[in-house]
Amino acid sequence: MEDEIRALRRELRELRDHEEIRQLLYRYARGVDRADLELIQSVYAEGGTDQHGPFDGPGVEFAKVVVDGAKRVWDHVGNHHITNTFIELDGDRARAEVYFLAFHPHADNGRPELGIISGRYLDVLERRDGRWGIVRRVVVSDWTRNDFAGPEWERTTERAGYVGGRRGDNDQSYEFFA
Repeated sequence: MEDEIRALRRELRELRDHEEIRQLLYRYARGVDRADLELIQSVYAEGGTDQHGPFDGPGVEFAKVVVDGAKRVWDHVGNHHITNTFIELDGDRARAEVYFLAFHPHADNGRPELGIISGRYLDVLERRDGRWGIVRRVVVSDWTRNDFAGPEWERTTERAGYVGGRRGDNDQSYEFFA
């Protein structure tokens, strides 16, 4: 009986670990989309690093790059979607391969465009002091596109009555979760 209880506790811990890691991934996506410095930084373990395109350094510094960049780009909000997640646990360490789709409205060429990237995060994570964090992230770009020009779909805009997304704490979700 005690062996069964131990096995159930181990299974429950593994389920909790998987869910805590998934929530960390969702926090990251939300933080980037809202340009929320603290939320992005919260996903990294102390000393955690991120190899994100040309950036390869401390995750907390990458968070600053993201937020500073958001202040300089076109005022439309992009979004990151976390899709397939494969997580391997090894006690207080884990490895995760996480698929994502990121949509980035921008005006790099002087006119509104939509950049899309489909890729994966290869994450090494550790639980320290009861909290999971990214120790090392490498971003893999599987494919990208920058050719979705065209007008907004009028009936789905703020002008048509939809609530619009915003960067920072002016976004409706901050009031919603307050």
